[in-house]
Amino acid sequence: MAAKTKMMYVHCLIALIIGLVLAFALQPGNALTQQGIWVIAVPVPTMYLWLTVNTHWTSILFLAMLICTGVMTPNEVWAGSVGHFAVITMIIFMVLNQCLKETGVINKIATWFITRKFVQNRPYAFLAMFFASNIIIGMFMENLSLAVIYVGLASVLCEKLGVKKGDPFYTCIFMGTLWGNVILSIASPIAHALPNILMGLAEAQLGITITYGQWLAVGFPFAAIMFAVIMLCTVIWHPDMSAFRNFDVEEMKRNDPPLDLRGKVSAVAFVLVVLAILLPEVLKGLFPVVCGYLTGIGVVVPAIFALIVLCLIPVKGTPILDMPRAMKAVPLPVVLFSGIVCVMATPISSEATGINIWLGNLLRPLIADLSPIAIIVVLVIGSIIMTNFLSNTVTMVLFFNLGVVLLDAGSLNMGAVTILIGLAASMASLTPSAAVPSPLFFGPEHLTMKNTVKINLLFIFLSFVVLMLFAYPFAQLIIHS
Repeated sequence: MAAKTKMMYVHCLIALIIGLVLAFALQPGNALTQQGIWVIAVPVPTMYLWLTVNTHWTSILFLAMLICTGVMTPNEVWAGSVGHFAVITMIIFMVLNQCLKETGVINKIATWFITRKFVQNRPYAFLAMFFASNIIIGMFMENLSLAVIYVGLASVLCEKLGVKKGDPFYTCIFMGTLWGNVILSIASPIAHALPNILMGLAEAQLGITITYGQWLAVGFPFAAIMFAVIMLCTVIWHPDMSAFRNFDVEEMKRNDPPLDLRGKVSAVAFVLVVLAILLPEVLKGLFPVVCGYLTGIGVVVPAIFALIVLCLIPVKGTPILDMPRAMKAVPLPVVLFSGIVCVMATPISSEATGINIWLGNLLRPLIADLSPIAIIVVLVIGSIIMTNFLSNTVTMVLFFNLGVVLLDAGSLNMGAVTILIGLAASMASLTPSAAVPSPLFFGPEHLTMKNTVKINLLFIFLSFVVLMLFAYPFAQLIIHS
């Protein structure tokens, strides 16, 4: 038996012991019910398995065990997990992204950024344009797929430049790419699971509706400031860029084929989807009826219409989008995991379990002398620390629920707090386990902790500064508007 398999069984045994200890050691009282005890005994060992084994079969097992607690009916569990709006949103936008990838739209946009004339012989300008393309494209594309594309692009560029793994310039290119991927995964709810999960939790537990427009109104400026942070870190790093003299802008332009009709139609379809999402927020004062209707049908419906059009329009006798093939590229485990995380908060906040009140009663004595803003600072710092070692999704859900418990929703702008926790829980770049795309960078040793830890710590510190000085105050203005 392989060592990895043996360790899996060891971790499963540890998870079972954790569950049994919680189930029999905890006693009802202080608002905690017997059902609450059973519920606690399910997600805690599940999170341990997520961190040590995988998020595939362990997530499905969580759903079965949650039903067995009796706190939710089977239909409620299915509807709150695989039936959650975040699941269909991810599937539709991932298929649309796959079409953009197959038709060359993504590669064309990325190449355009790094082949501007002013980039020639200016390595910092080259890095700025490459990192900016990653962030801008990533605002509208699922981050794991984008990471695959940009790891490939970065590898090709490094080969052309003649730099290899371990060279400071090579490391800098990949580090900036990972930083951008971290930012885009939370700055935009379009095709990204984390914001959609958090928006769902805020609506279910707090009755707060955070729209795509509101999230983007915070996310776009946040991404712009964090782009400046990336460039500041790059300048401070100051790696040897002498190899950049090998980069020929004109040669790359010549080797970049123009978009064909398939690519052009796909690009137009995607632009129309983005406009259908954003314009109702911008023009609601001028066209309240039309914008209200578009807002009411949600963000997925325009994307579905775009997919249907792409499936019907033929180019050279073949539809632009081959739906069955594109669906095969959708990472089912990631989609299921996102939906399953959505249902986790429901039993925790249920009156039948009393878990939220129980947690509040336990933690309030520890923070009794802290002001609300001090509690928020503690939550943000805790989120940033945890997310750089453990799953950013688990971190986000955990600290959101702690915020609900510890903060007075009546006196604080909890919509702004929700966005702040989401942003903090996504600043994950320090370790290979920090985020879903991280193994693509650390696994092949494009990056190693040894050659990135110092600059990563600087990036994380500056991220905290931006979160507290800009993101939270600005989110308060946007959610109140």
